Amino acid sequence: MFPPISDDDALMLETYLTFAISQMGRPDSQTLCQFINFLQQKCREIEANRWRADPANWGACCPWPDDDFPF
Repeated sequence: MFPPISDDDALMLETYLTFAISQMGRPDSQTLCQFINFLQQKCREIEANRWRADPANWGACCPWPDDDFPF
């Protein structure tokens, strides 16, 4: 069992693992690959939650024009 880590620590660990994979390639161990995939998925969830929680991002993907009202 792993000790509890913060979201920031998980994101930093994922950055280190991504760099290691880019330099050395994916590991041969199936278990290690599953762990890396699990960590990458959790980091995507953390980043998505942070993005959704930031009010500055609300409507950023498709802003509604001010002059496009139906009346």
